[in-house]
Amino acid sequence: MSKLSKNEEIVLEYISIKNSAVVSEVVLHTSIPLRTAQRTLKKLADKNLIEVLGSTKDRSYRRVFNRSDSTINLFVFNSGTLVGELRYGNGEYIFEYDDAYKGEEFESLSKNKINSSVELFSYFENLIPEYDRRDRLLVSKEDIADVLIGLNNSHGALDFIPKHKLFEYKPRYGKRKNWISVKQTILSTNTFPNLLSAKVDIADDILNATANSEHSDLSGYQTKIDIDFDIDANIISESHEAEYLLKPRSLNETLYFNSDEDERKRYYPYIAINEHLFMSFAKNELGFDVPYTGILKAKDRDYHYITKRYDRQEGLKYNQVDFAQVMGIKSADKYKSSSEELFHAINNKLSSQEAKLEALKFYYYSYLIKHADLHLKNIGALEIGNKKYILAPLYDLISVGIYNGESSDLALGMQQPLKKARNWKMEDFYKLAAIVGVSNLQFKKEARVITKTFLTKMPKYIQALKEFERINPLPIQKTRKVKSRISFSDKVENMFKEKVIQLKKLGIISELELIDESGGLLLAHNRLIN
Repeated sequence: MSKLSKNEEIVLEYISIKNSAVVSEVVLHTSIPLRTAQRTLKKLADKNLIEVLGSTKDRSYRRVFNRSDSTINLFVFNSGTLVGELRYGNGEYIFEYDDAYKGEEFESLSKNKINSSVELFSYFENLIPEYDRRDRLLVSKEDIADVLIGLNNSHGALDFIPKHKLFEYKPRYGKRKNWISVKQTILSTNTFPNLLSAKVDIADDILNATANSEHSDLSGYQTKIDIDFDIDANIISESHEAEYLLKPRSLNETLYFNSDEDERKRYYPYIAINEHLFMSFAKNELGFDVPYTGILKAKDRDYHYITKRYDRQEGLKYNQVDFAQVMGIKSADKYKSSSEELFHAINNKLSSQEAKLEALKFYYYSYLIKHADLHLKNIGALEIGNKKYILAPLYDLISVGIYNGESSDLALGMQQPLKKARNWKMEDFYKLAAIVGVSNLQFKKEARVITKTFLTKMPKYIQALKEFERINPLPIQKTRKVKSRISFSDKVENMFKEKVIQLKKLGIISELELIDESGGLLLAHNRLIN
Protein backbone atom coordinates (compact mmCIF):
# COMPACT_ATOMS: atom_id res chain seq x y z
CA MET A 1 0.00 0.00 0.00
CA SER A 2 1.31 3.48 -0.90
CA LYS A 3 2.08 6.00 1.83
CA LEU A 4 -0.94 7.99 2.95
CA SER A 5 -1.14 11.75 2.49
CA LYS A 6 -1.59 13.97 5.54
CA ASN A 7 -5.29 14.46 4.74
CA GLU A 8 -5.76 10.71 4.34
CA GLU A 9 -4.10 10.05 7.70
CA ILE A 10 -6.30 12.63 9.42
CA VAL A 11 -9.56 11.37 7.96
CA LEU A 12 -8.65 7.73 8.56
CA GLU A 13 -7.77 8.50 12.18
CA TYR A 14 -11.13 10.19 12.73
CA ILE A 15 -13.12 7.34 11.21
CA SER A 16 -11.04 4.82 13.20
CA ILE A 17 -12.10 6.56 16.42
CA LYS A 18 -15.75 7.00 15.40
CA ASN A 19 -15.90 3.62 13.59
CA SER A 20 -18.25 5.19 11.05
CA ALA A 21 -19.05 8.73 9.93
CA VAL A 22 -20.78 10.76 7.23
CA VAL A 23 -18.92 13.35 5.20
CA SER A 24 -20.45 16.29 7.10
CA GLU A 25 -19.06 14.88 10.36
CA VAL A 26 -15.62 14.49 8.80
CA VAL A 27 -15.67 18.13 7.65
CA LEU A 28 -16.91 19.37 11.04
CA HIS A 29 -14.41 17.47 13.19
CA THR A 30 -11.30 17.68 11.02
CA SER A 31 -11.78 21.17 9.54
CA ILE A 32 -10.92 19.77 6.09
CA PRO A 33 -12.91 21.50 3.29
CA LEU A 34 -15.87 19.56 1.85
CA ARG A 35 -14.49 18.87 -1.63
CA THR A 36 -11.12 17.82 -0.21
CA ALA A 37 -12.84 15.53 2.30
CA GLN A 38 -14.91 13.90 -0.45
CA ARG A 39 -11.81 13.23 -2.58
CA THR A 40 -9.92 11.90 0.45
CA LEU A 41 -12.73 9.51 1.40
CA LYS A 42 -12.79 8.14 -2.16
CA LYS A 43 -9.02 7.50 -2.09
CA LEU A 44 -9.30 5.70 1.26
CA ALA A 45 -12.11 3.55 -0.10
CA ASP A 46 -10.02 2.73 -3.18
CA LYS A 47 -7.24 1.55 -0.84
CA ASN A 48 -9.73 -0.66 1.06
CA LEU A 49 -9.09 1.19 4.32
CA ILE A 50 -12.74 2.24 4.62
CA GLU A 51 -15.96 0.89 3.17
CA VAL A 52 -18.85 2.90 1.73
CA LEU A 53 -22.28 2.25 3.20
CA GLY A 54 -25.66 3.37 1.86
CA SER A 55 -26.76 5.35 -1.15
CA THR A 56 -25.50 8.73 -2.31
CA LYS A 57 -28.10 10.55 -0.22
CA ASP A 58 -27.27 8.94 3.15
CA ARG A 59 -23.80 7.60 2.48
CA SER A 60 -21.53 6.84 5.41
CA TYR A 61 -18.02 5.44 5.75
CA ARG A 62 -16.79 2.73 8.09
CA ARG A 63 -13.25 1.75 9.02
CA VAL A 64 -11.95 -1.53 7.62
CA PHE A 65 -9.14 -3.03 9.67
CA ASN A 66 -6.96 -5.00 7.30
CA ARG A 67 -4.18 -5.35 9.84
CA SER A 68 -4.08 -7.06 13.21
CA ASP A 69 -3.03 -3.89 14.99
CA SER A 70 -5.03 -0.78 15.80
CA THR A 71 -2.96 2.24 16.79
CA ILE A 72 -3.80 5.74 17.94
CA ASN A 73 -1.74 8.64 16.62
CA LEU A 74 -1.04 11.89 18.47
CA PHE A 75 0.94 14.78 17.07
CA VAL A 76 3.23 16.25 19.74
CA PHE A 77 3.83 20.00 19.68
CA ASN A 78 6.26 21.99 21.86
CA SER A 79 5.59 25.73 22.07
CA GLY A 80 3.48 25.41 18.95
CA THR A 81 6.14 23.62 16.88
CA LEU A 82 5.46 20.11 15.60
CA VAL A 83 8.05 17.81 17.19
CA GLY A 84 6.87 14.36 16.19
CA GLU A 85 4.24 11.67 16.39
CA LEU A 86 3.31 9.38 19.28
CA ARG A 87 1.66 6.11 18.27
CA TYR A 88 0.31 3.52 20.66
CA GLY A 89 -1.79 0.39 20.70
CA ASN A 90 -1.47 -3.34 21.45
CA GLY A 91 0.87 -2.67 24.36
CA GLU A 92 3.51 -0.73 22.42
CA TYR A 93 4.43 2.95 22.33
CA ILE A 94 6.30 4.50 19.40
CA PHE A 95 7.63 8.03 19.10
CA GLU A 96 9.16 9.37 15.91
CA TYR A 97 10.41 12.90 15.25
CA ASP A 98 8.95 14.80 12.31
CA ASP A 99 11.35 15.13 9.37
CA ALA A 100 11.02 18.93 9.42
CA TYR A 101 11.76 19.30 13.15
CA LYS A 102 15.12 21.00 13.77
CA GLY A 103 14.86 21.58 17.52
CA GLU A 104 16.47 19.75 20.43
CA GLU A 105 15.66 16.19 21.35
CA PHE A 106 13.39 15.27 24.20
CA GLU A 107 15.49 13.57 26.86
CA SER A 108 15.72 9.78 26.36
CA LEU A 109 14.03 10.04 22.93
CA SER A 110 16.53 9.90 20.06
CA LYS A 111 16.21 11.52 16.63
CA ASN A 112 18.36 8.80 15.10
CA LYS A 113 15.84 6.00 15.46
CA ILE A 114 12.19 5.13 15.87
CA ASN A 115 11.77 5.06 19.64
CA SER A 116 9.69 2.17 20.98
CA SER A 117 8.75 0.99 24.46
CA VAL A 118 6.30 -1.32 26.24
CA GLU A 119 5.61 1.55 28.70
CA LEU A 120 4.63 5.14 28.01
CA PHE A 121 7.84 7.14 27.63
CA SER A 122 8.80 8.80 30.92
CA TYR A 123 9.08 12.19 29.21
CA PHE A 124 5.32 12.09 28.60
CA GLU A 125 4.29 9.93 31.58
CA ASN A 126 5.63 12.50 34.04
CA LEU A 127 3.05 15.01 32.81
CA ILE A 128 0.15 12.89 34.09
CA PRO A 129 -1.12 13.32 37.68
CA GLU A 130 -0.23 10.53 40.09
CA TYR A 131 -1.79 8.18 42.66
CA ASP A 132 -5.58 8.53 43.17
CA ARG A 133 -5.69 11.49 40.82
CA ARG A 134 -4.32 9.33 38.01
CA ASP A 135 -6.82 6.59 38.79
CA ARG A 136 -9.68 9.06 38.34
CA LEU A 137 -8.32 10.21 34.99
CA LEU A 138 -7.95 6.63 33.79
CA VAL A 139 -11.62 5.82 34.31
CA SER A 140 -13.13 4.98 30.88
CA LYS A 141 -9.67 5.23 29.27
CA GLU A 142 -8.24 2.18 27.51
CA ASP A 143 -4.63 3.35 27.67
CA ILE A 144 -2.67 5.70 29.92
CA ALA A 145 -1.61 7.66 26.83
CA ASP A 146 -5.28 8.52 26.23
CA VAL A 147 -4.96 10.91 29.21
CA LEU A 148 -2.46 13.02 27.25
CA ILE A 149 -5.17 14.06 24.78
CA GLY A 150 -7.09 15.92 27.46
CA LEU A 151 -4.12 17.58 29.14
CA ASN A 152 -4.23 21.32 28.65
CA ASN A 153 -2.56 22.67 31.77
CA SER A 154 0.17 20.16 32.57
CA HIS A 155 3.52 21.82 33.21
CA GLY A 156 5.50 23.09 30.26
CA ALA A 157 4.43 23.77 26.68
CA LEU A 158 3.56 20.38 25.19
CA ASP A 159 0.31 19.86 23.30
CA PHE A 160 -0.97 16.43 22.22
CA ILE A 161 -3.27 16.68 19.21
CA PRO A 162 -5.17 13.69 17.77
CA LYS A 163 -4.50 13.34 14.07
CA HIS A 164 -8.09 14.11 13.07
CA LYS A 165 -7.93 17.36 15.07
CA LEU A 166 -4.73 18.60 13.45
CA PHE A 167 -6.36 21.26 11.28
CA GLU A 168 -8.16 22.68 14.29
CA TYR A 169 -4.90 23.31 16.19
CA LYS A 170 -3.94 26.97 15.88
CA PRO A 171 -0.85 27.79 17.96
CA ARG A 172 -0.24 31.43 18.96
CA TYR A 173 3.31 31.13 20.16
CA GLY A 174 4.65 33.61 17.64
CA LYS A 175 3.25 36.33 19.92
CA ARG A 176 4.92 34.97 23.05
CA LYS A 177 7.41 37.30 24.73
CA ASN A 178 10.74 36.07 26.02
CA TRP A 179 10.26 34.79 29.58
CA ILE A 180 12.99 37.00 31.04
CA SER A 181 11.29 40.11 29.63
CA VAL A 182 8.03 39.30 31.47
CA LYS A 183 9.62 37.67 34.52
CA GLN A 184 8.67 40.38 37.01
CA THR A 185 5.10 40.50 35.76
CA ILE A 186 4.79 36.72 36.07
CA LEU A 187 6.41 36.40 39.50
CA SER A 188 4.93 39.62 40.92
CA THR A 189 5.35 40.44 44.63
CA ASN A 190 3.80 39.31 47.89
CA THR A 191 4.37 39.76 51.61
CA PHE A 192 4.06 37.24 54.42
CA PRO A 193 1.48 36.48 55.53
CA ASN A 194 -0.52 37.37 52.41
CA LEU A 195 -4.07 36.58 53.54
CA LEU A 196 -6.49 37.05 50.66
CA SER A 197 -10.12 38.09 51.06
CA ALA A 198 -11.27 37.08 47.59
CA LYS A 199 -14.64 35.46 46.96
CA VAL A 200 -14.16 31.78 46.05
CA ASP A 201 -16.66 30.72 43.40
CA ILE A 202 -15.86 26.98 43.58
CA ALA A 203 -18.11 24.19 44.88
CA ASP A 204 -17.42 22.82 48.36
CA ASP A 205 -17.01 19.23 47.16
CA ILE A 206 -14.18 20.37 44.89
CA LEU A 207 -12.50 22.44 47.62
CA ASN A 208 -12.85 19.58 50.10
CA ALA A 209 -11.42 17.08 47.57
CA THR A 210 -14.51 14.87 47.83
CA ALA A 211 -15.51 15.30 44.18
CA ASN A 212 -14.78 12.17 42.14
CA SER A 213 -13.13 14.11 39.33
CA GLU A 214 -9.94 15.97 38.54
CA HIS A 215 -9.70 19.75 38.37
CA SER A 216 -6.08 20.28 37.37
CA ASP A 217 -3.71 18.70 34.87
CA LEU A 218 -0.62 19.34 37.01
CA SER A 219 1.08 16.20 38.28
CA GLY A 220 1.71 15.40 41.92
CA TYR A 221 -0.07 13.82 44.88
CA GLN A 222 -1.81 16.84 46.37
CA THR A 223 -5.24 17.91 45.12
CA LYS A 224 -5.02 20.90 42.78
CA ILE A 225 -7.53 23.19 41.08
CA ASP A 226 -6.81 25.29 38.00
CA ILE A 227 -8.23 28.74 38.71
CA ASP A 228 -8.64 32.24 37.38
CA PHE A 229 -7.87 34.99 39.90
CA ASP A 230 -9.62 38.19 38.85
CA ILE A 231 -7.71 40.58 41.07
CA ASP A 232 -9.81 43.62 40.09
CA ALA A 233 -13.09 41.88 40.90
CA ASN A 234 -11.45 39.94 43.76
CA ILE A 235 -13.02 36.65 42.61
CA ILE A 236 -11.44 33.21 42.32
CA SER A 237 -13.12 30.71 40.01
CA GLU A 238 -12.26 27.42 38.34
CA SER A 239 -10.84 27.81 34.84
CA HIS A 240 -9.52 25.57 32.08
CA GLU A 241 -7.24 28.39 30.89
CA ALA A 242 -5.67 28.73 34.33
CA GLU A 243 -2.75 30.99 35.09
CA TYR A 244 -3.15 30.43 38.83
CA LEU A 245 -3.32 27.27 40.92
CA LEU A 246 -5.23 26.57 44.12
CA LYS A 247 -4.22 23.76 46.48
CA PRO A 248 -7.11 23.00 48.85
CA ARG A 249 -6.54 22.36 52.53
CA SER A 250 -5.76 18.80 53.60
CA LEU A 251 -8.53 17.48 55.85
CA ASN A 252 -7.63 13.79 56.05
CA GLU A 253 -4.69 11.63 57.03
CA THR A 254 -2.62 10.98 53.92
CA LEU A 255 0.66 9.60 52.61
CA TYR A 256 1.44 13.06 51.24
CA PHE A 257 5.17 12.91 51.94
CA ASN A 258 6.25 9.49 50.70
CA SER A 259 9.80 10.22 51.83
CA ASP A 260 8.69 9.43 55.38
CA GLU A 261 10.39 6.10 55.95
CA ASP A 262 7.54 4.47 57.84
CA GLU A 263 5.01 5.46 55.13
CA ARG A 264 2.43 5.98 57.86
CA LYS A 265 -0.57 8.15 57.06
CA ARG A 266 -0.53 11.46 58.90
CA TYR A 267 -2.58 14.62 59.16
CA TYR A 268 -0.68 17.64 57.85
CA PRO A 269 -2.42 20.81 59.06
CA TYR A 270 -1.70 24.23 57.58
CA ILE A 271 0.27 22.97 54.57
CA ALA A 272 -0.84 26.15 52.79
CA ILE A 273 0.79 28.37 55.42
CA ASN A 274 3.86 26.12 55.49
CA GLU A 275 4.43 26.48 51.76
CA HIS A 276 3.53 30.19 51.72
CA LEU A 277 6.02 30.89 54.53
CA PHE A 278 9.05 29.18 53.01
CA MET A 279 8.27 30.33 49.48
CA SER A 280 7.95 33.94 50.72
CA PHE A 281 11.20 33.70 52.68
CA ALA A 282 13.04 32.36 49.64
CA LYS A 283 11.57 35.11 47.49
CA ASN A 284 11.89 38.15 49.74
CA GLU A 285 14.98 37.36 51.84
CA LEU A 286 17.14 35.17 49.60
CA GLY A 287 16.25 36.54 46.17
CA PHE A 288 15.25 33.25 44.51
CA ASP A 289 12.84 33.29 41.57
CA VAL A 290 9.53 32.53 43.28
CA PRO A 291 6.01 33.15 41.93
CA TYR A 292 3.30 35.08 43.72
CA THR A 293 1.74 33.14 46.62
CA GLY A 294 -1.08 33.72 49.09
CA ILE A 295 -3.46 31.94 51.46
CA LEU A 296 -7.25 31.82 51.73
CA LYS A 297 -9.15 30.97 54.89
CA ALA A 298 -11.37 27.92 54.42
CA LYS A 299 -14.96 27.91 55.64
CA ASP A 300 -14.50 26.11 58.95
CA ARG A 301 -10.79 25.40 59.49
CA ASP A 302 -7.38 25.52 57.83
CA TYR A 303 -6.38 27.40 54.68
CA HIS A 304 -6.14 27.03 50.93
CA TYR A 305 -2.95 27.93 49.03
CA ILE A 306 -2.79 30.01 45.86
CA THR A 307 0.15 30.53 43.53
CA LYS A 308 0.79 32.00 40.10
CA ARG A 309 1.74 29.64 37.27
CA TYR A 310 5.17 30.86 36.14
CA ASP A 311 4.97 28.80 32.93
CA ARG A 312 1.78 30.56 31.83
CA GLN A 313 1.24 34.17 30.78
CA GLU A 314 -1.59 35.71 28.78
CA GLY A 315 -2.84 32.30 27.69
CA LEU A 316 0.56 31.17 26.39
CA LYS A 317 2.77 28.36 27.68
CA TYR A 318 6.48 28.40 28.47
CA ASN A 319 8.54 25.23 28.15
CA GLN A 320 9.51 23.63 31.45
CA VAL A 321 10.67 20.11 32.32
CA ASP A 322 11.07 18.48 35.71
CA PHE A 323 14.19 16.45 36.43
CA ALA A 324 12.35 13.13 36.36
CA GLN A 325 11.70 13.92 32.69
CA VAL A 326 15.28 15.06 32.18
CA MET A 327 16.68 11.89 33.74
CA GLY A 328 14.24 9.51 32.05
CA ILE A 329 12.77 8.31 35.35
CA LYS A 330 9.11 7.37 35.84
CA SER A 331 7.09 9.49 38.26
CA ALA A 332 6.64 6.50 40.60
CA ASP A 333 10.43 6.40 41.02
CA LYS A 334 10.89 10.11 41.75
CA TYR A 335 12.45 9.32 45.16
CA LYS A 336 14.65 6.52 43.79
CA SER A 337 17.70 8.48 42.72
CA SER A 338 20.60 10.23 44.43
CA SER A 339 21.77 13.78 44.91
CA GLU A 340 24.85 13.11 42.77
CA GLU A 341 22.73 11.84 39.86
CA LEU A 342 20.46 14.86 40.16
CA PHE A 343 23.37 17.31 40.05
CA HIS A 344 24.95 15.57 37.09
CA ALA A 345 21.63 16.11 35.31
CA ILE A 346 21.55 19.73 36.48
CA ASN A 347 25.06 20.24 35.17
CA ASN A 348 24.05 18.91 31.74
CA LYS A 349 20.69 20.66 31.49
CA LEU A 350 21.17 24.17 32.87
CA SER A 351 22.89 26.50 30.43
CA SER A 352 24.95 28.83 32.61
CA GLN A 353 27.22 28.58 35.62
CA GLU A 354 24.98 31.11 37.35
CA ALA A 355 21.96 28.81 36.92
CA LYS A 356 23.89 25.79 38.25
CA LEU A 357 24.99 27.76 41.31
CA GLU A 358 21.37 28.82 41.85
CA ALA A 359 20.32 25.16 41.92
CA LEU A 360 23.03 24.39 44.48
CA LYS A 361 21.94 27.33 46.65
CA PHE A 362 18.33 26.14 46.47
CA TYR A 363 19.38 22.65 47.53
CA TYR A 364 21.22 24.07 50.54
CA TYR A 365 18.24 26.25 51.53
CA SER A 366 16.00 23.17 51.25
CA TYR A 367 18.39 21.36 53.59
CA LEU A 368 18.09 24.17 56.17
CA ILE A 369 14.28 24.01 56.22
CA LYS A 370 14.13 20.18 56.13
CA HIS A 371 12.43 19.98 52.74
CA ALA A 372 12.28 16.18 52.83
CA ASP A 373 9.91 16.11 49.85
CA LEU A 374 12.43 17.55 47.37
CA HIS A 375 12.26 14.69 44.87
CA LEU A 376 13.06 14.74 41.14
CA LYS A 377 9.70 16.22 40.16
CA ASN A 378 9.95 19.10 42.64
CA ILE A 379 12.85 20.74 40.83
CA GLY A 380 12.74 21.80 37.20
CA ALA A 381 14.39 23.62 34.32
CA LEU A 382 12.70 26.48 32.46
CA GLU A 383 13.55 27.36 28.85
CA ILE A 384 14.19 31.07 28.36
CA GLY A 385 14.78 30.93 24.59
CA ASN A 386 17.34 29.58 22.12
CA LYS A 387 17.47 26.23 23.94
CA LYS A 388 18.83 27.93 27.08
CA TYR A 389 17.62 26.68 30.46
CA ILE A 390 17.63 28.22 33.93
CA LEU A 391 16.52 26.74 37.25
CA ALA A 392 12.72 26.90 37.22
CA PRO A 393 11.18 29.23 39.81
CA LEU A 394 10.67 27.42 43.08
CA TYR A 395 7.51 25.40 43.72
CA ASP A 396 6.16 22.80 46.20
CA LEU A 397 8.56 24.12 48.84
CA ILE A 398 7.41 22.65 52.17
CA SER A 399 9.15 21.87 55.46
CA VAL A 400 8.36 18.26 56.32
CA GLY A 401 10.44 18.77 59.48
CA ILE A 402 7.65 20.83 61.00
CA TYR A 403 5.45 17.73 61.09
CA ASN A 404 8.09 15.06 61.49
CA GLY A 405 11.26 16.24 63.20
CA GLU A 406 12.94 12.91 62.49
CA SER A 407 12.48 13.20 58.73
CA SER A 408 15.48 13.46 56.43
CA ASP A 409 16.73 16.92 55.60
CA LEU A 410 16.29 16.19 51.88
CA ALA A 411 14.54 13.44 49.90
CA LEU A 412 17.59 12.20 47.96
CA GLY A 413 20.68 10.85 49.71
CA MET A 414 24.25 10.38 48.52
CA GLN A 415 25.18 7.36 46.44
CA GLN A 416 28.97 7.23 46.94
CA PRO A 417 29.30 6.44 49.77
CA LEU A 418 25.69 5.53 50.49
CA LYS A 419 24.42 8.17 52.89
CA LYS A 420 20.93 9.39 53.72
CA ALA A 421 20.23 13.11 53.49
CA ARG A 422 20.33 13.54 57.25
CA ASN A 423 22.93 15.44 59.23
CA TRP A 424 24.93 16.41 56.17
CA LYS A 425 28.07 18.44 56.68
CA MET A 426 29.62 21.03 54.42
CA GLU A 427 31.76 18.36 52.79
CA ASP A 428 28.62 16.73 51.40
CA PHE A 429 27.65 19.93 49.64
CA TYR A 430 31.21 20.39 48.41
CA LYS A 431 30.78 17.08 46.53
CA LEU A 432 27.70 18.41 44.78
CA ALA A 433 29.41 21.74 44.13
CA ALA A 434 32.27 19.96 42.37
CA ILE A 435 29.81 18.25 40.00
CA VAL A 436 28.52 21.60 38.74
CA GLY A 437 31.94 23.29 38.69
CA VAL A 438 31.58 25.39 41.84
CA SER A 439 34.64 25.67 44.08
CA ASN A 440 34.50 24.96 47.82
CA LEU A 441 35.32 28.60 48.54
CA GLN A 442 32.57 29.91 46.30
CA PHE A 443 29.94 27.62 47.75
CA LYS A 444 31.08 28.36 51.31
CA LYS A 445 30.60 32.06 50.64
CA GLU A 446 27.07 31.51 49.32
CA ALA A 447 26.19 29.09 52.13
CA ARG A 448 27.33 31.66 54.69
CA VAL A 449 24.99 34.30 53.25
CA ILE A 450 22.03 31.89 53.15
CA THR A 451 22.68 30.55 56.67
CA LYS A 452 23.18 34.02 58.14
CA THR A 453 19.91 35.17 56.59
CA PHE A 454 18.17 32.07 57.91
CA LEU A 455 19.52 32.67 61.44
CA THR A 456 18.75 36.37 61.61
CA LYS A 457 15.52 36.75 59.61
CA MET A 458 13.58 33.52 60.10
CA PRO A 459 12.75 34.56 63.71
CA LYS A 460 11.02 37.64 62.24
CA TYR A 461 8.85 35.41 60.05
CA ILE A 462 8.03 33.24 63.05
CA GLN A 463 7.06 36.38 64.98
CA ALA A 464 4.86 37.50 62.08
CA LEU A 465 3.21 34.07 62.21
CA LYS A 466 2.59 34.43 65.95
CA GLU A 467 0.98 37.83 65.39
CA PHE A 468 -1.18 36.30 62.68
CA GLU A 469 -2.25 33.59 65.15
CA ARG A 470 -3.55 36.16 67.63
CA ILE A 471 -6.39 36.87 65.21
CA ASN A 472 -6.39 33.56 63.34
CA PRO A 473 -5.52 30.74 65.79
CA LEU A 474 -3.63 27.78 64.32
CA PRO A 475 -3.92 25.03 66.97
CA ILE A 476 -2.25 21.66 66.56
CA GLN A 477 -4.10 18.69 68.03
CA LYS A 478 -2.67 16.83 71.00
CA THR A 479 -0.62 13.71 70.36
CA ARG A 480 0.87 10.97 72.52
CA LYS A 481 4.18 12.84 72.52
CA VAL A 482 2.66 16.31 73.00
CA LYS A 483 0.32 16.31 76.01
CA SER A 484 -0.75 19.95 75.71
CA ARG A 485 -2.07 21.74 72.65
CA ILE A 486 0.46 23.84 70.80
CA SER A 487 0.21 26.24 67.88
CA PHE A 488 1.56 25.94 64.37
CA SER A 489 4.03 28.76 65.03
CA ASP A 490 5.40 26.73 67.95
CA LYS A 491 6.05 23.84 65.57
CA VAL A 492 7.82 26.14 63.12
CA GLU A 493 9.89 27.66 65.93
CA ASN A 494 10.84 24.23 67.26
CA MET A 495 11.98 23.11 63.81
CA PHE A 496 14.06 26.26 63.47
CA LYS A 497 15.72 25.91 66.87
CA GLU A 498 16.44 22.22 66.39
CA LYS A 499 18.00 22.98 63.00
CA VAL A 500 20.29 25.63 64.47
CA ILE A 501 21.44 23.22 67.17
CA GLN A 502 22.01 20.56 64.52
CA LEU A 503 24.12 23.00 62.46
CA LYS A 504 26.27 23.67 65.51
CA LYS A 505 26.77 19.97 66.28
CA LEU A 506 27.78 19.29 62.68
CA GLY A 507 30.36 22.09 62.74
CA ILE A 508 28.59 24.11 60.03
CA ILE A 509 28.07 27.15 62.27
CA SER A 510 31.75 27.36 63.14
CA GLU A 511 32.94 26.57 59.61
CA LEU A 512 30.80 29.42 58.26
CA GLU A 513 31.96 31.72 61.09
CA LEU A 514 28.41 32.41 62.30
CA ILE A 515 28.80 31.79 66.03
CA ASP A 516 27.75 35.34 66.95
CA GLU A 517 24.62 35.21 64.79
CA SER A 518 23.50 31.94 66.39
CA GLY A 519 24.72 32.78 69.88
CA GLY A 520 21.40 33.28 71.65
CA LEU A 521 19.90 29.97 70.58
CA LEU A 522 23.09 28.04 71.18
CA LEU A 523 23.63 29.53 74.63
CA ALA A 524 20.10 28.52 75.57
CA HIS A 525 20.83 25.01 74.32
CA ASN A 526 24.08 24.80 76.30
CA ARG A 527 22.32 25.86 79.50
CA LEU A 528 19.69 23.20 78.84
CA ILE A 529 22.18 20.34 78.51
CA ASN A 530 24.57 21.47 81.30
